Amino acid sequence: MTTNCRTSRGHSRLSRGFIALCIQAALLAGCQREASKGDAQTEQAGSPVIQAQPSEPEEAASADRPAVPAKPANTAEVGEGPRITVDELVVDLGEVGTDSKRTGEFRFKNTGNAPLEILDVHSCCGVVTRGVKAGQKYAPGQSGVLEFDFLAGSTPVSKWTRELRLQTNDPTHNLVSLAIKASVVRRVSVDPLRLVLLLKRENADCHDVTIRSLDGKPFSIAAARSTANAIAIDFDPNVKATEFVLKPRVDMEKLQTNLKGTISIDLTHPECTNVRVLFDVLPEFTVNPQHLMIFNMRPDQPVQREVWILSNYCEDFELESVSSQNGRITLLEKKKVGNRYQLQIEVKVPPKEGDNTIAADVLNVKIKDGPTVSIPFRGFYVGG
Repeated sequence: MTTNCRTSRGHSRLSRGFIALCIQAALLAGCQREASKGDAQTEQAGSPVIQAQPSEPEEAASADRPAVPAKPANTAEVGEGPRITVDELVVDLGEVGTDSKRTGEFRFKNTGNAPLEILDVHSCCGVVTRGVKAGQKYAPGQSGVLEFDFLAGSTPVSKWTRELRLQTNDPTHNLVSLAIKASVVRRVSVDPLRLVLLLKRENADCHDVTIRSLDGKPFSIAAARSTANAIAIDFDPNVKATEFVLKPRVDMEKLQTNLKGTISIDLTHPECTNVRVLFDVLPEFTVNPQHLMIFNMRPDQPVQREVWILSNYCEDFELESVSSQNGRITLLEKKKVGNRYQLQIEVKVPPKEGDNTIAADVLNVKIKDGPTVSIPFRGFYVGG
């Protein structure tokens, strides 16, 4: 009987303790919920802008991110200390022409009760800012304007977003993200985009170049230039039109030493100030391989290789001489096969010089009554 009474009293004490513990837990949870609710309300009432998440300035902000504009300043939102409030966190420029510039601005105000200081202005690729710089201060109630130039590239992009960031002494939002949106489109087309030129044809078989306005706005040609002045274009800067057909003139002598290049044409179109046409020249001869590479060379162990020289214009030709710049490459045999030459060469591997692990030379093949074809050589010693 005594044992049962002790057990009953023990269970009673445990039950009362468990009930008290549950009551304390319930009260604590209720306090936490009230505190959480109060914190959330306080944060909502005192947050005129959205704080930026750190990221690289060059990275585009997400085009799908919804824009949340800052609330207009009022008496209830004026906080202790400096407070930055931005009118619009996102500026959408709409359609912007390739290779053109568009301006815009972000307006902000100090809605706090202490001076607002700009600590830094983080720009990004393709955007130039002005009007606001580090060290500037704004008194309570004073406004500022961050102006920017958006520089569109030469490639169309359907959705393009760039991000600026203002770093301030606002204790609640010291880093503010500002987004610039645009769609980069072509306002002017050029055809062809690339010219393939032939050395053995009149005027290098250069085609006409057509420049056309895609938005119907007339323009004129302001200037034209090319790599090494190998290609010239005649034009009248006083003529305005929505389409021009240009006839390039090729300097054949300059073209032989400039097998790749660009024709750059400046325009007066309001949203396209320049167009470019690339050009490639088919050389007289092609060498295979274009570079001689040998690995795991051992000193005083010659290495033999095969080299082919081809006439790209299917013309008969003769070799005048074969030599190397440093004397490490010699011709063993040459054989003519149609409009090609097959060369059997030998590379004499010199002794290693100190810690040097690479040997270099240049094989020069002189075409009779023609150019000299050069083939660079690089060899790597075993264990290098």
